[in-house]
Amino acid sequence: MLRPVQLVRADIYVLEARVERVTWALARLGLLHLVNVRETVARAEPALDVSQVEMERRYGAILERSKRLMELLGLGYDPFGLEVESVSEQEFANLEKELEALEKVLPQLYDRARRLRESRPGAKRRIEILRMLSEAAIEPAHLAKSGRLVVKVGVIPPERLSTAGQQFQSLPHLLQLLGEVEGGMAVLIAVLNPDREKAQAILQSARFEEESVGDAPVAKALEAATGEEKELDAQLEAARETLRRSAEQARPALSMIRRKAEIALGLTRARRHFGRVGHTILISGWVPKAKITTVRDEVARATEGAAYLEIVAPTEMREVAAGTLRIPILFSNPLFLKPFERMTAAYGVPRYGEVEPTAFLAAGFLIMFGVMFGDAGQGLVLALAGYAIFRTSYRYTDLGILLIECGIASIVFGCLYGSVFGLDNVIPALWFNPMRDVTRAITVSIAFGAILISISLILNIINSLRAHETGAALFGEHGLVGAFIYWVCLAIGSRFLLTGEAGVEGWVLALLIGLPALSIVFHRPIEEIFRRKRGEAVPWGRMPGLLVEAMVGLGDAFLSYLANTVSFIRIAAFALAHIGLFIAVFALAHTLSRTAGGGLWYWLTMVVGNIFIIVLEGMMASIQAIRLEYYELFGKFFRGGGEEFRPLHV
Repeated sequence: MLRPVQLVRADIYVLEARVERVTWALARLGLLHLVNVRETVARAEPALDVSQVEMERRYGAILERSKRLMELLGLGYDPFGLEVESVSEQEFANLEKELEALEKVLPQLYDRARRLRESRPGAKRRIEILRMLSEAAIEPAHLAKSGRLVVKVGVIPPERLSTAGQQFQSLPHLLQLLGEVEGGMAVLIAVLNPDREKAQAILQSARFEEESVGDAPVAKALEAATGEEKELDAQLEAARETLRRSAEQARPALSMIRRKAEIALGLTRARRHFGRVGHTILISGWVPKAKITTVRDEVARATEGAAYLEIVAPTEMREVAAGTLRIPILFSNPLFLKPFERMTAAYGVPRYGEVEPTAFLAAGFLIMFGVMFGDAGQGLVLALAGYAIFRTSYRYTDLGILLIECGIASIVFGCLYGSVFGLDNVIPALWFNPMRDVTRAITVSIAFGAILISISLILNIINSLRAHETGAALFGEHGLVGAFIYWVCLAIGSRFLLTGEAGVEGWVLALLIGLPALSIVFHRPIEEIFRRKRGEAVPWGRMPGLLVEAMVGLGDAFLSYLANTVSFIRIAAFALAHIGLFIAVFALAHTLSRTAGGGLWYWLTMVVGNIFIIVLEGMMASIQAIRLEYYELFGKFFRGGGEEFRPLHV
């Protein structure tokens, strides 16, 4: 905690014939963050030739085809249960042939089932229309038998029906509404044969969908359509079962093809980072210092000792000192802090050597959440929900841990407030009730904010010293002198609020605040003077600008200190809002308890109200805690610009 994992640079020299085995071994370890060799070693040449680039393209194509086929068939994919070794080009050619064979069979089975499934609504709609004609005793074939009438049966969308009826008023016609079916209103339309084209134009504009009912009597057509539907259902069920069996039989092969394609593609892409130096291939990357022996042993095993591994500490590298090569960040936190790593990474990745602030973020977040969401009963609900997620869902483990910790923080402050599901008469308050002592709630919030701001200033001093920026650590607005001014102002302000007097003479105030402020303003110009004495070309014309810049920065720092400290009042405000929501729920529950079935309505309101408060207030407390962390604290010490450790892994 507070420091990332120590890394060292590992340069591995290996013969090209053994590169594939070494790469696969390193990928299984998952301990090497690759560095592009050709960006750091001037004499290195590309390690990929034209044939390997072509193989990379083939690997990618096979991977996409296998993924699409599995998604088409709705097959799940679990790569962790597959024991797969690296793939040779000959073996991959066989995989291509196997995939082609599966692509010839499975999509055809899928398309057949799809066509049968898509034809069912049409068959069902035809049966409904024939049944409506039968119930209305209408025989379309009999009406059209004379040849003088054109008879059509079909469906018109409801929004077009009125317009079509008005247009048909200009023609001798029969428009019989049969009933609603899927897609609109089923209708029978009959017009004179000479009006065929006009009627067709009206129907076309009305988006009329004609339904074929045949020339047979309606009763026989209905019987035949019912039989066809049963046959269609049987064919569809058989097609689905065939597709299901075929897909399940193909699942192992498709999963293996996909996994081998992932591995082959990952290993080939990794070679883009390698470099060719003479007759050897150079693999370079960052490795956790504590795992060097593991990496060394694995490389020796994969190459049977025919490899050379060189370890270089970051302090020995000119590129790191010059800032041209960044060291990645590998977080090193216990399980209970893992959810907060994501919050840190969402703001930015710290640089190597900078204070890793996950533990500080977690402590501040949980305390602020507990203050704003202090209720032992609702905290227990959060903790139990988090535990259930933690035990049942690997994917949402971090969420489960976060809910457990937020629930515990809420329970702690609920006991301090004496609040259980909004009731303040169940357990005694170990500290105070915010609603009954608003002044203390505000005071505690501001005091807590001042403590967090002070810690962030100390972290900034540490970061500046680690970066060898002694001037910023001592005389920066957020350095030691700036922190001293902030603490003096806090002390004087606290005394004034408590006693009504500052208690400090003017000359003492000038000494405690004025002199440190002047040191902040003049430290940059003084640094420039010493640079000139060391022989560096620093124009005197920069001095006025530096003074103005320093004064503006100092004024901005004072205002930000004040605004940041006062901003923590929102913690008390949301704690009061939490209690206020309980009061509203209790008032509503008591009102409903006076109605018929009042007991049921009372408890239903209490349950729903508590769920509402947990969800709404829980989200609001989390958002406000993160906002205070990011905007009021991180901006004072967090520099960022780092690169996250991403090991070679397939």
